[in-house]
Amino acid sequence: MKKKLLISHSFYSVSMPKIKNVIFFFLAFFIHFNSWSQNNDTILSNAALAEKIYLQLDRKTYTNEDTIWFKCILSNAFDHIPSHLSGVLYVELIGPNEMIRQQKLVKIKNGIGHNYFDLDKNIKGGTYLIRAYTKWNENFEKDFLFKEYIQVFTNDYQEEPISNIKLIKEQSKKNYLQVTFNPTVIDTLHKKKLTVYINVDDKTDTLFIKKDSSNKYHLNYNITDKNQFATFKILTKNNKKYIKTFALDKNYIDLQFFPESGEMVHSLDSKIGFKATDANGKGKFTEGFILNDKDSIITSFTSNELGMGSFIIRKTDSTQNYFARLKHHHLQNEKLLYPLPKVASLGNNLAINRIGKNIFINASSNYILNDSIFISFSFRGINLYKKRVKLNKGKAKLLIPHNGLPEGIISFTMSDHLDQPVARRLFFNEKHDKRIKINLTKNQKKYHKRELTNLKIQTTNAKEEPVKTNLSVLVINKKELGTIQSIRQNILSYFLLDSELKGHIENPGFYFSENKSMHYHLEALMLTQGWSKYNYSKPYKSVKIQPEPSLTLSGKVNHIFSSKKGIKDIEVTMMTSGKEKSLYKQLTDSLGQFKFHLNDEYGDDMEILLQTSKKLKNKNYPLELDIKETPLISFLHEKPIKSIDSIIEVFVEKSIEKKETQKKFEMQYGSVLLEEVDITAYKMTPNRKKVADRYGKPNTVIDGKEILAKEKEWSYGLYSVLLFNFPDKVRIQRHPDQYLHATVNNMPTLVVIDGIPVAIHDYHLIPNIPPSEVSSFEIIEYANGFNLLYYDLTKSPYPPPWGNVIAIYTHAKKGIYGAVKPKGVTKNTISVFSEPIKFYSPKYDSINENDWQKPDLRSLIHWQPVLNTNELGEVSSSFYNADKPGEMIIVIEAINDKGEIGYQEFTYTVN
Repeated sequence: MKKKLLISHSFYSVSMPKIKNVIFFFLAFFIHFNSWSQNNDTILSNAALAEKIYLQLDRKTYTNEDTIWFKCILSNAFDHIPSHLSGVLYVELIGPNEMIRQQKLVKIKNGIGHNYFDLDKNIKGGTYLIRAYTKWNENFEKDFLFKEYIQVFTNDYQEEPISNIKLIKEQSKKNYLQVTFNPTVIDTLHKKKLTVYINVDDKTDTLFIKKDSSNKYHLNYNITDKNQFATFKILTKNNKKYIKTFALDKNYIDLQFFPESGEMVHSLDSKIGFKATDANGKGKFTEGFILNDKDSIITSFTSNELGMGSFIIRKTDSTQNYFARLKHHHLQNEKLLYPLPKVASLGNNLAINRIGKNIFINASSNYILNDSIFISFSFRGINLYKKRVKLNKGKAKLLIPHNGLPEGIISFTMSDHLDQPVARRLFFNEKHDKRIKINLTKNQKKYHKRELTNLKIQTTNAKEEPVKTNLSVLVINKKELGTIQSIRQNILSYFLLDSELKGHIENPGFYFSENKSMHYHLEALMLTQGWSKYNYSKPYKSVKIQPEPSLTLSGKVNHIFSSKKGIKDIEVTMMTSGKEKSLYKQLTDSLGQFKFHLNDEYGDDMEILLQTSKKLKNKNYPLELDIKETPLISFLHEKPIKSIDSIIEVFVEKSIEKKETQKKFEMQYGSVLLEEVDITAYKMTPNRKKVADRYGKPNTVIDGKEILAKEKEWSYGLYSVLLFNFPDKVRIQRHPDQYLHATVNNMPTLVVIDGIPVAIHDYHLIPNIPPSEVSSFEIIEYANGFNLLYYDLTKSPYPPPWGNVIAIYTHAKKGIYGAVKPKGVTKNTISVFSEPIKFYSPKYDSINENDWQKPDLRSLIHWQPVLNTNELGEVSSSFYNADKPGEMIIVIEAINDKGEIGYQEFTYTVN
C-alpha cells in the first residue's frame, strides 16, 4: 500500500510547519536520488523546488556614465526562506540588440549578495534587460529567471534603423505609410537591396527595396482607415534584424474578457474579469455597458486606473450573445461593440469570494446535479487541501477562514467524481500580519543641505516581537524619483506576484501601496492576468542540473582515439593563478568526467592550467572542458511607438543637466577631468601596450571565450572557427600551399602573436592554434609602420604602403610556439566572482566656505544593500544629504531566515 506524505480530509488537518517539513524532506530526497515521483499526491509541481531570484535596483531609469546598483536575494520558491542551494548567481546586462553587454558572477551567502554595473559614456540609449539566474533554476525552463527592463537615455542623437514614420492621408481618402530605413545602423557592411517584412494587422508582405542616392531606403505603403497596427522588420545581408511596431489609431482600445473559472456556463451566474489596454499595451481606465442580442443593457462595468475590473451576469443564456459597449467620446466609435466569449451549454463554475475573515467557495454545475466532486487548493505547487463534497441540485458551498491560509496566490480546483479537473481559479490571499513590520526613528524632524542624517531601524513581527532581519536602505529624491519608485517592482510585489505569474505586470508596486484597499485590485489581476499564467501549474519533465554552491569547473578526459569515450581513474591536476594560487587534484569517474569546486576568487578572469596523466601507462590524455551556456535570450520589445513618460523625461533632463554642471565646475576650478575607467572595456596588458605602441589600437576585438564557445566537435583549429562564425570580421581562405590564411578588407595582412611577429614560414602553424589557447583575436586596420613590418618579414624591396595587422594573444604569452598545445595540457581562463564595491557619497564632517562652490546634485542620496539587525531587531544607518531641497524617500526592504518579508517607505524634508 502506498504511503502518502500528507493526507488531508479537512482544512484544519493541514498546518504550515508540517508542509515545510514535507518540503525539506522531499528536497533532500530529490537531490540525493535525482529523481521525481509523479505519484506523489502532495507535490503537484516540482517548481516548488526552484529558487526565486529577486534583484532590488536603485531605480529603473539611467543615463550614460551612471552606476546600476543592485541587491540580490535568493529564496526557496515555496516558503521564501533564503536559499542555501546556490552560491553563484549570474547577472547580465543585455542591450536592445539582444547581446550580453556585461555579465557578473555574484557571490551569494545565506541567500544574499550585491553588486553593480557601470554604464560607459558611449553606451547607446534604449531599453536594456537585466536578468539573473542560477544553474539550478535552468531545470525549470524560463519560469524562474529574474527579468527587469530599464531605460538608458543619452543626450547624443542616435539614428534608428527605422525612422521618419508618417501616416499620410490624402484628399482622395487614400492612406499610406511613409517610412525610412537605414540598415547600416545595425550592419555597417550591408549593401544593395534590403529585405523588409511588413505586417499590417493580419496582412503580411515581403519587399526588396533599393537604396537612393543618400544611401537610405524609402517606402510608401498603402493602408486603410480600419488598420490598427503596423510592424516593419528589416533583415540585412549579414542577417542583422530590427523590428518596430506602431499604432495607427491613437484612440485604439483592446478589451478582453476572462470568465472566472474558464468559461461562461448556461443558467449559471458568471463573474467575468476584463482588461482594457491602449495602443501602447498599457492599461487604460474605461467604463461601459454589457448588452444582449436585443441591445438591452444587462449590467454596467467600470475599471480601475490600470484598466482592469469585473462584473457579474446572472444566469447566462447560451442562446444569447453578449457584447460590451464603451462610454466613448468619439462619435465614430459610439456603436463599436466588443463580443464576450460564447456561453457554454454545459459546464461548471468555481467562484471564490472573500467576505470579512472568511473565504467562500461556491461550486456549481448545470449537468452534475447530485453527484460527488472534489474541491482542492494548492500553494506554490504543494497541495494544501482536498475534500470530496456532494452537489445538491448542482451547487455546493464551503467556508474557510482566510487566516489559516498562507499569504499569496492560492490555486483552487474543482474536479469531477473521477478526479478530473473541470474548473480552476486563482485567488490572492492578503495577510498583512505575516509581513515584517519596519519602524524607523530619525535623529531630527527636518534637515539642512549636507547635514548628517542618522536612522535607527527596528524590525518586529505582528506581535511587536523583535526579529533578526536582513535589510537594504535606499534614499532618493522624491520629486525626481518618487513617482517611478511607487509603481515599480519591490520585494513584496516580486515575491507575492511577479515571481508566480507569467508575463509583464504593469506597475507592480501599485498593488502594495500604503493606505489603499488592494483586495479589489488584486482580485482584478487574478481574474485577468492570473487566469492561465501560473508558474506552478505544471510539473517539469526532468530536473538534472545540480545546484552550484561555489565556483566550479568541469569537463571530461577523452580517449585518445575517440572524443566520445571517456576514461576513468585519470588523475587531473589543475593550477589556478588567482590572488591565492591553488592546486587541485582529482580522479575521473566511470565516464571520464571531473568537477572541481574552487575557492572563492574575485576580480578579473582567472587563468588556469589543467594536465592529465595516468602513471601506470605513462600517457597523456586529451581534455575537454564543459562550456557553461547562457539561457536563450528572450527580449520583450515594446510593440508600439510611444513618447517618453513625462515624469521620466523630467528626470532624464535633470540628470544630464547635473552632469554638465559638474563638468563645467571641474573645468572652471582647474581640476583635471579624468576619463572614467570602464571595467568591462579593453584592458591594456603589457603585450597589448607593446602592440598598440607599435601598430596602433585595434578596430575589432573578438574575445577568446567567444571563439571557444563557437568551437564544434569538427573544428580543426582557430581559423576553422573564424571561417564559419566571424565572416563579417575576417576573411579566411585557402592558401596556394593548402593551409588557411586570414586577410582583412582584401588588403595585405600580417599576424603578430603576443607582440611577436610571426615569420612567413610559420604561417601554416597559425590555423591550427587551439581555440582554448586564444585569449583574444584583434584586428588593427591600416596599421602604423606596416611597410616596415612587411619588409622585416619578407625582405621585399617594394613593400605595400599600408595594410592590416592581426594581433593574437594567447594564454601562454610566448608567441606562435608557446601556443602549440602539448597533449593532455589545457590552458584557459574562467570567470570568477565580481568584486562588489561600496556606494560612495560625499562626507561633510567639516565644511569650509570653498566647499560650497562645488555642487552636490545627487538624486540617489544613499544605498546600503546589506544591513543585519541584532537580537533586538535594531540596526543604524547614516548618510549626508545633498544640495537639493525638498522631500526625500527612505525605502527599506527586508527578509528574515523564516522567509517573512517587509517593505516600508518613509519621508523626511531637507530645507
